[in-house]
Amino acid sequence: MDAAHAVSVIVEEGNPARSMLSSNISPRKTLVFIWSLAPWVFLALGLHQFRSIFWSFLLYHGFCLLPAILYNRGHWQKHMHIPTRKDLLVLVFASIGFSAFTFITYSLLSDLLLDRALALESMHERGFKMSWYLPLSLYFLTVNPILEELFWRGVVLNELCDEGQPVFSLPGIWTNVAFAVWHFLVIRLFVAPVFIPLAIGFVLAVGFFMSWMYRRKDTLILPTLWHSIVFDLAVIIILTMVLFGPISAEAAPTIVPLLERLR
Repeated sequence: MDAAHAVSVIVEEGNPARSMLSSNISPRKTLVFIWSLAPWVFLALGLHQFRSIFWSFLLYHGFCLLPAILYNRGHWQKHMHIPTRKDLLVLVFASIGFSAFTFITYSLLSDLLLDRALALESMHERGFKMSWYLPLSLYFLTVNPILEELFWRGVVLNELCDEGQPVFSLPGIWTNVAFAVWHFLVIRLFVAPVFIPLAIGFVLAVGFFMSWMYRRKDTLILPTLWHSIVFDLAVIIILTMVLFGPISAEAAPTIVPLLERLR
């Protein structure tokens, strides 16, 4: 090895980002990178073109996530180990604690954080009916976390972020940023505008947490369970309060007619 080549190797090894960028990127990585942007297209069509909750889930889950999950099943099939009892116990306490935190926070700050009238109007415009509440909640607690974790952690993270790379490497950061930012399309329909960046930041933190957990525990089952009974359950608690929570005398003239339109 000549001196110039030796210096080049030292520089590349000391600069992981430059090393990654200078390495050959496979067509498969390129395709997965591009596909990580696809939720913007499918959700925009469902929410704003078809203006339908049904089509939004069908396009996002059925046409965006599921094909990538099945085609890249080799990435995630070997990472389906059963979590330990200790991990499940921590999960149960986290679910109880975060659910209580969500309920208390909404009870105290709902007028500040959430635009209830906007949320009800958005749901009505996209075909939601009160009779959908229970089946939609069950779907959101089962199908949604399974498909999202298999796609974002099982496919995108595994393809872009090599096994030896930390979650906070450039590919890992991209995976979780891509996971978080498309939620803007949904969050903007419910959250008060001033708090939209905070909500996106929270989703980003959740993405990094679940990516870290997946890599540390080497199982997709655990982050899927966290996704479901900790984070998605919190969303269902908020939905429940929006639909069935108390209505102040000041808000009644606006909220009551909106609720009647959903019946």
